[in-house]
Amino acid sequence: MPLLRATVNHHLVAEGLAYPTFYSNLYEDLRRELTDVARRVREAGRGLWPDDVSTTGAKVTGLSSLTDDAVIVPKLFRRLFDYLALGEPSLGAFRAFLAGAADTYRILSSDTPRAQVRGLHHVVEVTGDHTVRMTVPVEDLVFTEA
Repeated sequence: MPLLRATVNHHLVAEGLAYPTFYSNLYEDLRRELTDVARRVREAGRGLWPDDVSTTGAKVTGLSSLTDDAVIVPKLFRRLFDYLALGEPSLGAFRAFLAGAADTYRILSSDTPRAQVRGLHHVVEVTGDHTVRMTVPVEDLVFTEA
Protein backbone atom coordinates (compact mmCIF):
# COMPACT_ATOMS: atom_id res chain seq x y z
CA MET A 1 0.00 0.00 0.00
CA PRO A 2 2.92 2.44 -0.13
CA LEU A 3 1.67 3.99 -3.37
CA LEU A 4 -1.83 4.47 -1.98
CA ARG A 5 -0.45 6.10 1.15
CA ALA A 6 1.31 8.66 -1.05
CA THR A 7 -1.91 9.79 -2.75
CA VAL A 8 -3.90 12.93 -2.02
CA ASN A 9 -7.01 10.84 -1.36
CA HIS A 10 -5.26 8.82 1.34
CA HIS A 11 -3.79 11.97 2.86
CA LEU A 12 -7.18 13.74 2.99
CA VAL A 13 -8.88 10.74 4.62
CA ALA A 14 -5.95 10.29 7.04
CA GLU A 15 -6.23 13.93 8.12
CA GLY A 16 -9.99 13.66 8.52
CA LEU A 17 -10.58 16.18 5.75
CA ALA A 18 -12.61 13.93 3.44
CA TYR A 19 -15.30 11.31 3.77
CA PRO A 20 -14.45 7.87 2.42
CA THR A 21 -17.07 7.36 -0.27
CA PHE A 22 -16.54 4.24 -2.35
CA TYR A 23 -17.65 3.08 -5.77
CA SER A 24 -17.67 -0.45 -7.12
CA ASN A 25 -14.75 0.13 -9.52
CA LEU A 26 -12.37 0.75 -6.60
CA TYR A 27 -10.21 -2.25 -5.76
CA GLU A 28 -11.28 -3.93 -2.54
CA ASP A 29 -7.86 -3.77 -0.89
CA LEU A 30 -7.72 0.00 -1.51
CA ARG A 31 -11.20 0.41 -0.03
CA ARG A 32 -10.23 -1.59 3.04
CA GLU A 33 -7.12 0.53 3.62
CA LEU A 34 -9.06 3.80 3.29
CA THR A 35 -11.81 2.43 5.56
CA ASP A 36 -9.29 1.47 8.24
CA VAL A 37 -7.66 4.90 8.06
CA ALA A 38 -11.02 6.69 8.26
CA ARG A 39 -12.10 4.64 11.29
CA ARG A 40 -8.87 5.40 13.13
CA VAL A 41 -9.19 9.11 12.40
CA ARG A 42 -12.84 9.12 13.50
CA GLU A 43 -11.97 7.32 16.74
CA ALA A 44 -9.19 9.85 17.35
CA GLY A 45 -11.68 12.68 16.84
CA ARG A 46 -9.68 14.46 14.17
CA GLY A 47 -10.66 16.55 11.18
CA LEU A 48 -14.34 16.73 10.29
CA TRP A 49 -15.32 13.78 12.50
CA PRO A 50 -16.00 15.64 15.76
CA ASP A 51 -18.60 17.76 13.94
CA ASP A 52 -20.02 15.02 11.71
CA VAL A 53 -23.69 14.25 12.37
CA SER A 54 -24.33 11.90 9.44
CA THR A 55 -25.24 8.95 11.68
CA THR A 56 -26.28 10.79 14.84
CA GLY A 57 -28.66 13.15 13.09
CA ALA A 58 -28.80 16.59 11.52
CA LYS A 59 -31.73 18.84 12.31
CA VAL A 60 -32.83 20.17 8.91
CA THR A 61 -35.42 22.94 8.96
CA GLY A 62 -34.42 24.53 5.69
CA LEU A 63 -31.55 25.13 3.33
CA SER A 64 -29.62 27.34 5.75
CA SER A 65 -29.64 24.69 8.48
CA LEU A 66 -28.15 22.30 5.95
CA THR A 67 -25.49 24.68 4.62
CA ASP A 68 -24.63 26.51 7.86
CA ASP A 69 -25.16 24.04 10.68
CA ALA A 70 -24.68 20.46 9.49
CA VAL A 71 -21.53 18.50 8.69
CA ILE A 72 -22.78 15.44 6.83
CA VAL A 73 -21.73 12.99 4.14
CA PRO A 74 -21.68 14.76 0.75
CA LYS A 75 -24.07 12.28 -0.90
CA LEU A 76 -26.69 12.89 1.81
CA PHE A 77 -26.05 16.64 1.62
CA ARG A 78 -26.64 16.63 -2.15
CA ARG A 79 -29.87 14.63 -1.87
CA LEU A 80 -31.17 16.92 0.89
CA PHE A 81 -30.15 20.01 -1.10
CA ASP A 82 -31.97 18.75 -4.20
CA TYR A 83 -35.06 17.92 -2.15
CA LEU A 84 -35.12 21.31 -0.40
CA ALA A 85 -34.55 23.09 -3.73
CA LEU A 86 -37.94 21.73 -4.81
CA GLY A 87 -39.41 24.14 -2.26
CA GLU A 88 -40.65 21.46 0.10
CA PRO A 89 -40.23 22.73 3.69
CA SER A 90 -41.30 19.44 5.27
CA LEU A 91 -39.10 16.35 5.32
CA GLY A 92 -42.18 14.14 5.30
CA ALA A 93 -41.60 13.03 1.71
CA PHE A 94 -37.80 12.98 1.79
CA ARG A 95 -37.52 9.19 2.08
CA ALA A 96 -39.92 8.80 -0.86
CA PHE A 97 -37.73 11.25 -2.78
CA LEU A 98 -34.71 9.08 -1.99
CA ALA A 99 -36.60 5.97 -3.12
CA GLY A 100 -37.00 7.55 -6.53
CA ALA A 101 -33.34 8.48 -6.88
CA ALA A 102 -31.00 6.29 -8.88
CA ASP A 103 -28.53 5.52 -6.07
CA THR A 104 -27.56 1.86 -6.23
CA TYR A 105 -25.14 0.41 -3.70
CA ARG A 106 -24.10 -2.54 -1.58
CA ILE A 107 -24.13 -2.54 2.22
CA LEU A 108 -20.96 -4.34 3.24
CA SER A 109 -22.10 -5.23 6.77
CA SER A 110 -25.39 -6.76 5.62
CA ASP A 111 -26.11 -10.47 5.66
CA THR A 112 -25.72 -10.44 1.89
CA PRO A 113 -22.99 -7.82 1.26
CA ARG A 114 -22.98 -8.45 -2.50
CA ALA A 115 -26.71 -7.74 -2.89
CA GLN A 116 -27.53 -4.50 -4.68
CA VAL A 117 -29.81 -2.03 -2.91
CA ARG A 118 -31.56 0.76 -4.78
CA GLY A 119 -32.49 4.01 -3.06
CA LEU A 120 -30.92 5.70 -0.04
CA HIS A 121 -34.26 5.48 1.78
CA HIS A 122 -33.07 2.07 3.01
CA VAL A 123 -30.26 3.69 5.01
CA VAL A 124 -31.74 7.09 5.93
CA GLU A 125 -34.17 7.87 8.75
CA VAL A 126 -36.24 11.01 9.26
CA THR A 127 -37.77 11.68 12.66
CA GLY A 128 -40.65 13.98 13.50
CA ASP A 129 -38.36 16.71 14.78
CA HIS A 130 -36.82 17.21 11.29
CA THR A 131 -33.76 15.14 12.10
CA VAL A 132 -32.16 13.18 9.26
CA ARG A 133 -29.55 10.49 9.82
CA MET A 134 -27.91 7.63 8.02
CA THR A 135 -28.35 4.27 9.71
CA VAL A 136 -24.98 2.96 8.49
CA PRO A 137 -21.64 4.76 8.19
CA VAL A 138 -20.68 5.90 4.70
CA GLU A 139 -17.68 3.58 4.53
CA ASP A 140 -20.09 0.64 4.83
CA LEU A 141 -21.61 1.53 1.45
CA VAL A 142 -20.18 0.80 -1.99
CA PHE A 143 -22.00 2.74 -4.69
CA THR A 144 -22.44 1.52 -8.24
CA GLU A 145 -21.30 3.94 -10.92
CA ALA A 146 -24.16 5.41 -12.94
